[in-house]
Amino acid sequence: MENSRVPKRAPTSVNVTVGRRSREYLTEREVERLIETAKQNRSGHRDATAILVAYRHGLRASELVALRWDDIDLTTGRLHVRRTKAGDASVHPISAREIRALRKLLGSAKIALCLHL
Repeated sequence: MENSRVPKRAPTSVNVTVGRRSREYLTEREVERLIETAKQNRSGHRDATAILVAYRHGLRASELVALRWDDIDLTTGRLHVRRTKAGDASVHPISAREIRALRKLLGSAKIALCLHL
């Protein structure tokens, strides 16, 4: 018979990656799933575009939120990235998928601006 006064012990977890680092990046498939999930909320296109741009250009969160529209040249397909943590600023090419997403986002931003005036 079990003694009900003895507290039950929580199971212990075992770290199976002792001595090794686990994977610290997302695969392209995982990012695509994240983008599709992000599209389902109220600001879905904006969030999905932010995820796509951050993934494609290896941006930190602070670098992503510091982006301005004048950092993006949709006609030449270039993105100016100001790096944080003593990184060097650089210019990155933008893919056709990113250009389409950014143009759509810019169009909705202009509409929103007109509505607020």
